This record gives sequence, structure tokens and C-alpha cells, in this order.
Amino acid sequence: MPKNKKQTRNNEFFDINKLPKGPGITVVGISMPLIGNRQNPKECIKSTNHIIPKIKESGVGAVILYTDGLYLNSDEKAMILKTKFQKIIEDHKRGYLKLIKKNVSLIPKAFSFVTWSQLLLDSPNFVDFLQKIKEIYKKDKKFQKYVKEDIISIGKKVNDNNISYILEEILLDYLITKGKVRLQNDFVQDHQKWILNCYHGKPHRSQVYLHQENLLKLKSTNQYENSLYDLKNKKIYSFDKIDIESFDFSK
Repeated sequence: MPKNKKQTRNNEFFDINKLPKGPGITVVGISMPLIGNRQNPKECIKSTNHIIPKIKESGVGAVILYTDGLYLNSDEKAMILKTKFQKIIEDHKRGYLKLIKKNVSLIPKAFSFVTWSQLLLDSPNFVDFLQKIKEIYKKDKKFQKYVKEDIISIGKKVNDNNISYILEEILLDYLITKGKVRLQNDFVQDHQKWILNCYHGKPHRSQVYLHQENLLKLKSTNQYENSLYDLKNKKIYSFDKIDIESFDFSK
């Protein structure tokens, strides 16, 4: 008799022993509130140094994703946000590149830097996918529950802006791992065989649910299509093994 799916959701996770052979891409999401502390260039490089020994061979690139455009889902004026984030991102990228060049084990060409809006342009039909996920959200009570819990857990109010914020964030993550977003990287040059999303922390409840239920029914050959690597805790979370109701999502 096949095992019930929930029986395998033991909430036990460990570090990666080795990354796969062949070209691949790690996507590191940079949260704007964390860009000056937990995700400053020095901390990001330390995380990269932890992963390097796990690469079996060369050919792995890193896409550093600045989530600035995601924060347009707010009441704050767009021009204020643009002015605020543009300088921060430029300084972060400059500091990152400076540290990369100092580290002889790193290949500058292997690192590419993109903003949220750039990546949306490289995600065909993103607007259609977003509309579909919003329609699903309106009908799916569990999905609504998890989105609201995610919003409260980050200290925000449950309103339309913050719901849109979470839905857009988890959707782009989902599309990246499903191979539906072009990841520009001069080193890998579209030859990646696997994609691993990385973040300094744990996933969202709604993110896990989106992947577990495969709400948009997308198929992928990426072995990490339902995973997130936690750079802070040095663990890889396989979403299929997470029991959403009992897993500790606290950051």
C-alpha cells in the first residue's frame, strides 16, 4: 500500500551534501529590509563561501535578485520607493562585486544582478499567471488562511496590498523553480540543468502550499522545483516534506 503523503512530512531538514553535476544556477533573493544587515554584501559572500565546497564541478552561476519592485504593493508613493531603493541597490551591488574580486575562489562573471521588474520581463505571461493565482486565492480557503498567517508573521496588516505582495512573491519563486523565467547569467548562458532558490530564512506557508498543491499545474525537470535553500540556517527545505500545520515557520 502506498504511503499517505502526510506520513512523509516529518519536518526534518539538513544541509546539502553536494550540488549536482552540470551547469546550474542559484537564485539569491535579497529582501530590501535586510539589505543593510543580514543580507549585506559581506554576509552574502559568507553564504556563498559555504556553498562553494558543495559544488561538484564548475559551471554554476548565481543570480542576485533585488526585490525592490515587489514593494510597490504598498501605499507609499512609487517615486519615493524608487529613490529610496535605487541608491541602496547600487551600493549593495558595488560592495558585492568588490568582495567577489578580492576572493580568488570566486568568478566575477558567474554573478549576475537583476531587479524584480527585470525578472518579471523575463517571465512570459507573468500577468496572466498572477491573475490565475489571484482567482485561485479567492476560492481556496486554505490558501487564504496561509497567506494571512504569512502576513501576520511578518508584522503586517492583512489588507489588499499585503495580500498582493505575498501572492506576487511566492508566484515568482514558483515560476523560477519551474523554469518559466529566463535567468540571465553570462557564465551559464542558459545551459543550466538545475535551479536552486536561496534565501536567508525559511519559506512562507503559502509558498509551501502553492508548491505542494502545484496550483498552476506546471511541470518541470528541475530537481529543486519544490525546494528552498535556507542560507541562514544552512538547510534545504523540501516542500513535500513540510507539514504546514506543525512546521515552525518563525524566521
